[in-house]
Amino acid sequence: MAMRDRVAEQVADPNCPPRDLASLTRRLEEIRKQIGAERERLRKEAEDDDTVEDEAWDEEAI
Repeated sequence: MAMRDRVAEQVADPNCPPRDLASLTRRLEEIRKQIGAERERLRKEAEDDDTVEDEAWDEEAI
């Protein structure tokens, strides 16, 4: 995210050389997609948490 912020600052800078703007804009979009994919992966990983609650102890079951 720090890289995204840094590239975004350069893109927003009015003194950014026009020759750099296209490549920086492409890179910013790539970074944005990578961040989105990582967030989605983490969200799915959290949903797939197969934690099982223990049942109450029943001594008569033995």
